[in-house]
Amino acid sequence: MRAARPAEELVEGSTAAAPPKPPRRWIDVTLIATLVSLAVVARRPGYLFSHAFWLDEGWVADSLRAPLHQLPLLTSSTPIGWTFLLRLIPHVGPPERLRVLPLAFGVLGVVAAYLLGRQLGRVAAVAAGLAAALAPTALGNHNLKQYSADAFATLLLLWLTARLDRGWSRRRLAVLCLASVLLAFVSHAAMFVSAAVLGALAGRALAERRWERLGWTVGLGLGVAAVEAAVYLTFVAAGDNRVMQQIWAGNMIPLGQGLGPAAAFVATRSADAFGSIGFGPWPLAAALVVAGVVAMWRLRVPTVATAVCLLAAELLAAGAAQLYPFLDDRTSLFLTTLLTVCGALGVASLVTWSARRRLVTLPLGAAVAVGAASLLLPAAHAQAMKPMPPSSVPQQIDYVLAHRRPGDVVVVGAAASFPFAYYWPERPTFEPTTVGTGVLFQVDYPGQPELLVLHERRPAQIGGAVREAAARSTSGRVWFVLAEAGDGNPAWNQVAKRVGHTSRRSPWLVDIAPGAGGRRD
Repeated sequence: MRAARPAEELVEGSTAAAPPKPPRRWIDVTLIATLVSLAVVARRPGYLFSHAFWLDEGWVADSLRAPLHQLPLLTSSTPIGWTFLLRLIPHVGPPERLRVLPLAFGVLGVVAAYLLGRQLGRVAAVAAGLAAALAPTALGNHNLKQYSADAFATLLLLWLTARLDRGWSRRRLAVLCLASVLLAFVSHAAMFVSAAVLGALAGRALAERRWERLGWTVGLGLGVAAVEAAVYLTFVAAGDNRVMQQIWAGNMIPLGQGLGPAAAFVATRSADAFGSIGFGPWPLAAALVVAGVVAMWRLRVPTVATAVCLLAAELLAAGAAQLYPFLDDRTSLFLTTLLTVCGALGVASLVTWSARRRLVTLPLGAAVAVGAASLLLPAAHAQAMKPMPPSSVPQQIDYVLAHRRPGDVVVVGAAASFPFAYYWPERPTFEPTTVGTGVLFQVDYPGQPELLVLHERRPAQIGGAVREAAARSTSGRVWFVLAEAGDGNPAWNQVAKRVGHTSRRSPWLVDIAPGAGGRRD
């Protein structure tokens, strides 16, 4: 007959009989809610919803004033899904309420970063979510463009890839591919990221000789590539016109100048990118990013680590082929945000390692965490407080509407024409551009002789427009509505002096001199 074992032995040796621990999802929900709140506060919603739209934002906001069938024309430089989502924003609040869309994607990026880090542990999840909430490059670009959607798409696809790393299934692969297709409509960068993650998955399946996985990955990957190619050819390719290529030429890798200048360009841009992610000088920041990638490789998500490297290689190749700006601060925001998250994962791995070792290493981990926070927080604050380009177009419009007289003519500068079309009460018409610009449309007000909109910024066009406005005016007064950025040509002041005298600035009010083409009642 066997003797009964002591109770202490039963407790220590019978772990299999212990009841399963209840899931603590409430902890994750609480942490995510806290990080999301931090992300919202850091992006200064009060400022976002009160600062007027400037030039680049103006042509995005204009899509709301166009018929639905004209969206392809108005989305030449913006994903069509992005401009469609703008129409779903309720008509509540100030005109700048549209910035709730980039704010929402910025917040969703925090959730995706947390879920990605959660594959490595809760400490890594908090670090990744905090990094996404306070990524300096993300906080410094809070305008009405798709850059926050780029960052969200990157982090979401990497999280879905991490789930495949932790447990492969055809269903999870299908979810990843479906997400890649849908995100292509709101983010051009998603096409780079989907290629990187699917390529990494295929490479791992090939290396491990898992032929069924490889077949499914290649088959579904080709389907994703076909849909993305159709999206590009249908909605994006037209925006890659000659003028746009000239605008971005200085951001491409100059291989034509030789390997030396090209290598120097890559090195300078890379150092600037690492230096912008919030972890101090670029060598330190790069070391933390490498530590984060290594941590992902070692902690059972090697495909994600491979995808990060492939993504960097893709952007390098695209910049060398003159196809995509290399590490521009806006168009590569998705990469710099990812680098901030990777750096935070590197910090988390060092902190976790120190906690698992002897007590003597705990101060080292604490010092690493405090040091990283002391670098990231000031950088995030500086970028969050960075003002957007100035724009007084709506204030000028309000003044003109309050003080204009019958017979006054309003001349709108080319740069001001896009925000003007959004804020002016009457709807404009949208037609294909007749001049060489990076945007494929222009705004006009046919049948309204009191409005004259310029589409070029050259002195000859400015002079001709002002003289025509003077001839149209029956009150002897002409208003100039000009944008701070883009309408600073001194020709405005010169032609104003020739046709009359200025009695007000911003908006300019020019009283037409007798004999200058206008006539007084």
